[in-house]
Amino acid sequence: MPKIVTIAHQKGGVGKSTLALNLAYSFSKNVNTALADIDPQGSTIQLNGIVPDLNIIPFNDNIYNHNFDLLFIDTPPYLMNQMLPIFLKSDLVIVPTKAGVPDIMAIRSTIELVGQAQKINRKLKAALVLNMVKPRAIITEQAKEQLKEYNLPIIGEIRDRVSYTNTFLTGGVLTGTDENAKGEIQELTNKILELL
Repeated sequence: MPKIVTIAHQKGGVGKSTLALNLAYSFSKNVNTALADIDPQGSTIQLNGIVPDLNIIPFNDNIYNHNFDLLFIDTPPYLMNQMLPIFLKSDLVIVPTKAGVPDIMAIRSTIELVGQAQKINRKLKAALVLNMVKPRAIITEQAKEQLKEYNLPIIGEIRDRVSYTNTFLTGGVLTGTDENAKGEIQELTNKILELL
């Protein structure tokens, strides 16, 4: 069974699919990696065959039997019945959030569900990623303070960059020329490796 990293947040617009694609592409350079799209919108699955070296596959019950080394699961912008079973099979749940009051308020249900899963799967790890961060914004520091109550590490800060916005056109920031974005994804990749 592959190592499984699930990207989850019940709120839409926090950049889950963009983050999932960039991370999966980053890992695919070194290990046999797949990205499973469970979102009914299917925004990620449409890239199958466009992004080189990355298997983008639909989510189904047989997904855990594939011969991948690493599987990223991109989840929909709401908590569905399948979420707890997915968390139970995961090695790591990453909860990306924007540094905004509505996003941080909405994160609680996702983190509570992760907590439920951790009571059953004691090996399950979880971490936060501040996503779409505005430069020099006071709200970022305020968000970090608010997020402390969840006792989860913040393993990355991904800035609000045009190169991320273009991810679905380019196949990820690693194929582009934005060195800052590449550095952010590489740093986050290394943090995930430490957790796995």
